[in-house]
Amino acid sequence: MTAPCRLAVTADLHWGQNPRGDQATLALRDFLLTQPPELLLLAGDQGTAGHFDECLALFQDLPCPKALVPGNHDLWVEEDDSRGDSLTVYREHLPRVCAAHGFHYLDSGPLVVEGGPTVVGTINWYDYSWSLERLRELVPDYERRLRHKLFTRGRHNDARFIRWPLDDVRFTQQVVQTFEQHLAAATGRGERPIVVAHHPPFYGLAFPREGSPSVPDGLLWDAFSGNATMEQLLSRYADCISVIFCGHTHRARENFVSCAPGYNVGGDYHFKRLLIVQWPDLAVEAHVFGDPVR
Repeated sequence: MTAPCRLAVTADLHWGQNPRGDQATLALRDFLLTQPPELLLLAGDQGTAGHFDECLALFQDLPCPKALVPGNHDLWVEEDDSRGDSLTVYREHLPRVCAAHGFHYLDSGPLVVEGGPTVVGTINWYDYSWSLERLRELVPDYERRLRHKLFTRGRHNDARFIRWPLDDVRFTQQVVQTFEQHLAAATGRGERPIVVAHHPPFYGLAFPREGSPSVPDGLLWDAFSGNATMEQLLSRYADCISVIFCGHTHRARENFVSCAPGYNVGGDYHFKRLLIVQWPDLAVEAHVFGDPVR
């Protein structure tokens, strides 16, 4: 029987990218040390390059199981990066760093907490499917914009720092397929796992807007934020999932996919958010560290 416990969930710590954000992350860490949860979950974008390692080290004194999924920033590499290309970083380097710091790397397999919840996770990725049809209809040069990740002003930095021998569509297929295997195994044992993703796993946790996305930039952000296959998968398994968490957009949001509740953590570069979740009742309490006003 699952015993009640207290979970802590955060995302987008982006350690080393913003001094205000780093101070907020330290405050978040200190809060957890004074009120330790039974489980800590990080939903991606811990930090680029060596900052990933530094971010995990912040939590080394936290006396509970810890697990994470990587985010797109965690896969960024420079030319001739000593860690390898982005795919090697994802498959080999990040799992080693996680093991060295006592974190379970959810993309490699579920975490089963004795007497507590099972957690299934994935970086998730994007294949443009959330807006591809409208891009084709409304943006004459949509193929060039997708290929080079071009907005009206500037580029998505994944175009500069994600380097690998495949493309977004193929990587999305791979991570969704692996996630489905992990989810099927967990639910097949009669469990109702927690799901953690970095990129929003269903559209209702993506960027909140009033009205339709702008053309072309809003459509492009949707294209680079998630994928329809994962959303369909979660819809099929919704009765078997307890709750879903994600990050990436830096916008707090709550929504449902079918009957499964979901939360986008919503921290940003300059401030951080932490969700304290009572398990299995799923009462969620949000804490903010730092000043959300820029």
